[in-house]
Amino acid sequence: MSPSSPPRKAGRLPLRVPPALHEALMVIAGFTLLTAVMTFPLIARLSDSLPGLRDPVLLAWTLAWDADRLAHGLEGLWDAPIFFPHANTLAFSEHLLGIAVLTAPLQWLTGNPVLVYNAAFFGSYVLAGAGTYLLSKSLTGSRLAAALAGIAVAFGPYRATQAAHLQVLMSGWMPIALWALHRYFASGSRRALSGFVGAFLLLGLSNGYFLYFFAIPVVIVVTSELPRRRHQWRRLTAEISVAALLGLAVLAPIGSAYYRAREDLGLVRSRADIVSYSADVLAYTQVDRRSSPWSGVLNIGDSEEKLFPGLTVLVLACVALGLPRRDARATAAGFNLSSTRQVVLYTGIGVAAFIFSLGPEPAWAGRPLLMSGPYDWLLAFLPGFDGLRVPARMATIVYLALGILAGIGMGALLSVWSHPIGVAVWAICFCALLVEGYGGALPLERFPPTANDDELAAYAWLRESPPGGIVNLPFLNAHLSARPVQDQFFALRHGHPIVNGYSGYRSLLAAFLSEPGSPLQTLANAASTVQALRQLGVRHIVVHASAYPDLARANAAVAAIANVPAQVEQRRAFGSTVVFRLTRWNRPPPDPPAALRAVSQERFRPTSSRAPYRLPLAFDGDPDTRWLTARRQTGDEWIQLEFDAPRNVGLVRLAMARRSLGDYPRRLRIESSSDGTTFQTLFQGIPLAQFLRGLVRNRVYPTIDIALPSNRTRLLRIRQIGRTRSFYWSVHELGVFER
Repeated sequence: MSPSSPPRKAGRLPLRVPPALHEALMVIAGFTLLTAVMTFPLIARLSDSLPGLRDPVLLAWTLAWDADRLAHGLEGLWDAPIFFPHANTLAFSEHLLGIAVLTAPLQWLTGNPVLVYNAAFFGSYVLAGAGTYLLSKSLTGSRLAAALAGIAVAFGPYRATQAAHLQVLMSGWMPIALWALHRYFASGSRRALSGFVGAFLLLGLSNGYFLYFFAIPVVIVVTSELPRRRHQWRRLTAEISVAALLGLAVLAPIGSAYYRAREDLGLVRSRADIVSYSADVLAYTQVDRRSSPWSGVLNIGDSEEKLFPGLTVLVLACVALGLPRRDARATAAGFNLSSTRQVVLYTGIGVAAFIFSLGPEPAWAGRPLLMSGPYDWLLAFLPGFDGLRVPARMATIVYLALGILAGIGMGALLSVWSHPIGVAVWAICFCALLVEGYGGALPLERFPPTANDDELAAYAWLRESPPGGIVNLPFLNAHLSARPVQDQFFALRHGHPIVNGYSGYRSLLAAFLSEPGSPLQTLANAASTVQALRQLGVRHIVVHASAYPDLARANAAVAAIANVPAQVEQRRAFGSTVVFRLTRWNRPPPDPPAALRAVSQERFRPTSSRAPYRLPLAFDGDPDTRWLTARRQTGDEWIQLEFDAPRNVGLVRLAMARRSLGDYPRRLRIESSSDGTTFQTLFQGIPLAQFLRGLVRNRVYPTIDIALPSNRTRLLRIRQIGRTRSFYWSVHELGVFER
């Protein structure tokens, strides 16, 4: 130490940050700053606004529910408080556990689901950018090229169109998983393999689509790497198999929950539905009307059909495809692709993802190219794959592949051109990518928009109320109004399950109750409606007057419920919000006799008052065909069964279908005669409670089961004695069961 040097303080050493950590921190800081700019004004409204009032609210609610269940050891996780009285309702949509395990501490600390959602939303951009940087840097060796690849993936035009779908934005685990997989094959490191499994699981637990979709690039990478390492084939195969089994073990409980929901409620997508949400080839040339700089040049896409990736990333990807093979200077200058193997690999991944994004029937401009494409193979062989509705989201992998190719292309240019020229081109591409990916100022909605002190007071009172389901009125269609998802959000505050709800699937009960002709819309027969709800376990009805189109309708709803005092235990008014506590239904639903036998069609002759030529359709065993009156219910419709011998009929079952729910019988009388002359009434009343229970039991073909007392019947007459303004009386299948 020179005499002029200041003495060092004892025990203090200069702080040294490892270069890799320093680089990681700089990358994260850079993408954080870019995210703040690209998603502005979100950074200023993190705690009180969301990018939409439907899916973002649903996802914020899901993360808050997950955090609550994580704090309780995941007890009751799947029985989320929506679509009461159904169980397993979290499986109606994405569970988001891969995000919740990271955001739960923030939820516990702040209790603000909006802030938690926005933190995850903001972080998804940083994760995508930093993850792609990591992968691209390992392939190109160039920090500048890797940064450009990260920008192309994190801020591509597609992400702006998916701003309401946090689960789609959480694709940043893909490049991290691929980086770890490449590292595993290059080094044989089991730590790298563990990193791949962890990233894959976090990806799949954040978005169930990606659990399937990302398997495609993984299979392509594995099948391209294993043949090159034949001397290690046995070890690599064994380790990969063990890793796959461990991953499946983690996913098994989740898969089991979705399987139960699928089997119990038929939660699958029809092929027609999947085709309608597939990408058209020309969708990759279509843009968003409001945000794309190309909106005046290219066609405007609808919904999931705005898939143009941007010109800059396409040009750089084309450079990757052409330049390294033509210019030997790239290799001499340090461009570290061996025989363009990685270019071919990521081109293959992009092409495969593009083909699968076209869905079961690939089409060009709406005209089918094939009646059955490769996507159909996955539908046929992969369990649960038919639960995914939007093949177009496979485009996420297309953009990842393009981003990696763009980074490789930029790496090639930087290695060939002189430093000033290369940096200038990089800066131009940097700006162009951000301009093409900028979706305009993020459209934010203050949330909750209408929660007021009156509603909050009502929720506080409900929180101390006896357990039971809640019906929120007006009972609105969640796909037409944002109010139901707001009611769902506040279920977290009052702690009761609600019959309403918004999710990837709807319960058939909620769908029926939200229809214009449902009993909750008119409350014309409030006594029977309230009684039917009580039989389902509903304990409270909450009337939100501010959500009605006019005050008169809100007052009419309150008056109708108040007019059945025998069924109302307590009424509380909190400003414009009125809460009714219903008396508990203590009687179990009437069970049919334990031993019942279906009466064969050969044992009776059916006749009807209307459309006799259609009557065989009610007994053909096909629930999609039906007998119907072909006119509105007027109270004089009947179906009569003449048996070959007197029978003790214990149950009459009227099967419905989703497409004809409004055609349920408004009032029934079931009569029995042993001699064909004198009739005895076995049942008379409004079969609404039986119908609602049928809607809960079967999501596709609900039944109205009428249990009958002991009888001796030769003629059974089922009479519809109610009236409607427009609805028919329909019976898809009619079954009778004897003791």
